[in-house]
Amino acid sequence: MSDGRLRAADLERLAHGLYRQKDRPCPSWSSWGLPEPGHGLDLDSLAALVSVMGSFVSHHTAAHLYGVPLPDDLARDTSIHVTGVALSSRSRRPGVVGHRRPLATSETTQFSGIPIVTPERMWLDLAGVLLAAREEELVIAGDHLVTPPWWSGRRVEPLTTVDGLKQAMDAAGTFKGVRLARAALPQVRVGADSRTETLLRLELIRSGLPEPKLQVFPATGAPFTADMAYPQWKIALQYDGGHHLTREQQVRDARRDAWFQQHGWMVIRVTSDDLRHGFRRVVGLIKAQAARTAS
Repeated sequence: MSDGRLRAADLERLAHGLYRQKDRPCPSWSSWGLPEPGHGLDLDSLAALVSVMGSFVSHHTAAHLYGVPLPDDLARDTSIHVTGVALSSRSRRPGVVGHRRPLATSETTQFSGIPIVTPERMWLDLAGVLLAAREEELVIAGDHLVTPPWWSGRRVEPLTTVDGLKQAMDAAGTFKGVRLARAALPQVRVGADSRTETLLRLELIRSGLPEPKLQVFPATGAPFTADMAYPQWKIALQYDGGHHLTREQQVRDARRDAWFQQHGWMVIRVTSDDLRHGFRRVVGLIKAQAARTAS
């Protein structure tokens, strides 16, 4: 294209050698149930940029596409992380961080037309950018990947499995963050639907309580589940996330709690305020109920 055409008012420069038409419609991040990324590009522009570079979206840029809950500093990162073999010169673009390494075919896939590393490879990449003191962040990411997500009112296949993460880690051999990955993987569980639920589970264990069971049906044919529970003490823990603020969900929650209580269960509703205070109230209620049950 001529220099004059590239300077036309209907085009927008995204990066060196990459332009797009301003009025071209493109899918929004919210249409995929994802927050706006720190880098600010839309899906189509990100796909074009990565394709031009001959690389694959990786690290926490890939984590965002997979819906992984990220710590604030990574979620706000304005850089686009890509991995590929021939990135020594092509990755020198403002806002792009290139990671030059070979990728096996089994480590790459596509997301809405965007070349991207697999969920397993992304999890290993995250281990390389998180410090050892942030082990729980890697557990949170692992829980998200192995838990069947809700889609259109039903559970669908998870992005990977615990065995899938282990196989990827074993196949990778020695890599940056391998010690963190080895420490986090045994703590990854199926059943946590949010970052807060993983943090709660880890805090309960740290407080000396047994590990709670996740996504518990209290009885055969029961119409409701507990986000996590201690069946031995008949304690059900339910996390009230943002979607619980709707009137429809509050009515359903009230019916659920009433069912548990009518069947002899203690229901503890966990809120964002509990998270801010280290779940001390929740831990205290569980220990008190356990003591009453034992007496």
